[in-house]
Amino acid sequence: MTILVVEGLSKSWGGNKAIDGMTFSLEKDAMALIGPNGAGKTTLLSSIAGITLPDQGRIIFDGIDITKTKIWKRVGLGLVKTFQVVRPFVSLTVRENLELFSRVHGGSDIDSVLEVMGLSQFGNKKARELSHGNLKRLEVAKALMTNPKLLLLDEPIGGLSNNEAVGVIDALSSLKKKGTKMIIVEHRLSEIFPFVDSVVVMDKGKKIFQGTTTELFDDEKVREAYMGGETNVDS
Repeated sequence: MTILVVEGLSKSWGGNKAIDGMTFSLEKDAMALIGPNGAGKTTLLSSIAGITLPDQGRIIFDGIDITKTKIWKRVGLGLVKTFQVVRPFVSLTVRENLELFSRVHGGSDIDSVLEVMGLSQFGNKKARELSHGNLKRLEVAKALMTNPKLLLLDEPIGGLSNNEAVGVIDALSSLKKKGTKMIIVEHRLSEIFPFVDSVVVMDKGKKIFQGTTTELFDDEKVREAYMGGETNVDS
């Protein structure tokens, strides 16, 4: 069964339509959601997660209409979003951060989550002592404490060095192999494209493309949205 279906989703802020009739489904394990700055990607993720309620349309998750469902209920169903700006409790250890999150949401075994995210050796370190790359891993680890079926990842490798980015992508690849589905908003396309199975491209709130990474580079609308017709869409 398709885990996520978005039908005719729209959201306006004042007179600006951030999302304009978005329709797509997540058919495979990992999908990249990309587009120029201001395309509406984060608003779409926030609407799916329940942080923002859409003006129109429907969101079907795992066969259930969750369009008006509260955030905490969506988390309980297995839908959880990470954030671009990491916000750990810096005075607590990595393990304590996960314990606190587990008390609120329940779910996974802490040692298993630390292992899959490559954080086992940092379990007793204070969050303030971690590198930015490991803080990004901790952000995903917190989400994993809910036993998610679908992770919404907002720029999981944004601001990381190449080595740090590889570490995060390796951890996400491990999660993918274990069956966790993902939608990833990211600008570093060359690094995430080998990992994802499909791509949805947004521009000015609308879907202009859905398909494979191979098909993407031949699409005229995508070239126009990114580079005025040039073929390089990495940013």
